[in-house]
Order: sequence, then C-alpha cells, then structure tokens
Amino acid sequence: MTTMTIHVEDAFAEALRAHARNVGTSMNKAIKDLLGPMLGIHETGSSAENNPFMEFCGIISDKEAERLNAAVAEQRKIDEEMWK
Repeated sequence: MTTMTIHVEDAFAEALRAHARNVGTSMNKAIKDLLGPMLGIHETGSSAENNPFMEFCGIISDKEAERLNAAVAEQRKIDEEMWK
C-alpha cells in the first residue's frame, strides 16, 4: 500500500469531509470509494478487466430499476402447470 498526499482547495476538502460524514466513513475510505469505480478498481484491488459487466454497475437509478423490474415481473412467474 502506498501513502499519497494531495493538495486541494478548502471547499474541496470540506465537501469531502461532509461526504464522509454523510456516508459514515473515514475520509480515506470515502476517497477510495469515490475514485475506485472511476478507475475500474474494486475493493480487492482487481481491475474491471476481471468483471466484464463493471461498466454497467450503478448506471441506472433506483426508480429506473423499479420500472425495469416491473416490466419483467410477468416473465419471472413460474407456470406450475408447465412443469407437471
């Protein structure tokens, strides 16, 4: 593991502190959580190359996910008569 020092404007630092407080984590973890997905790095340190679907993670909103799930709900039903 490498230690890094960065220089940022006060407003940037305060926004980062606020974000870390809001998600209940340290600033260090908040930075890693924010930068990791942008760089294609998982918590374990592996790259997105190991997960071909990583580019699709988190790209739809919760509302859109609900709409999509409702649209395919009928397809998820099991026809018990078909399996007798």
